Amino acid sequence: MFYLLYVSSAVKLMDNDELLKLHQVSQKNNKRSEITGMLLYQEGNFMQIIEGNKERVLELFSKVTMDKHHKDIYKIMSGSIEKRNFNDWSMGFCNMNETGHNLNYDAFIQENIRLRTFEHDSQSAYDFIIKFNETNR
Repeated sequence: MFYLLYVSSAVKLMDNDELLKLHQVSQKNNKRSEITGMLLYQEGNFMQIIEGNKERVLELFSKVTMDKHHKDIYKIMSGSIEKRNFNDWSMGFCNMNETGHNLNYDAFIQENIRLRTFEHDSQSAYDFIIKFNETNR
């Protein structure tokens, strides 16, 4: 099993309808490719972890790097894992801009979190998205 974690910026801010469509397409494509993971969105920035067969994960990341909706793509880390962390998600998703739902990441990060800041701290990025998944299912 292989994983890859990256951050990127959207070329423009996305509204809820655009995010919903992106999520639906990602779920469909990832299920077919047996890829699981989590996509977080905040103020025009994405953090995504994808896991599965190494060739399929790298192929998907290659598509992301060519996607006209993304810019400033930065691979944070990748490597082998013994088992999936996101086994229940063909693609979990959270719009972190949304208010009104009980997101539980305040206890993990004391500061006002910005996804782009993780591009220079790979272990914290990995810990954050794993912990986010565990506490917000």
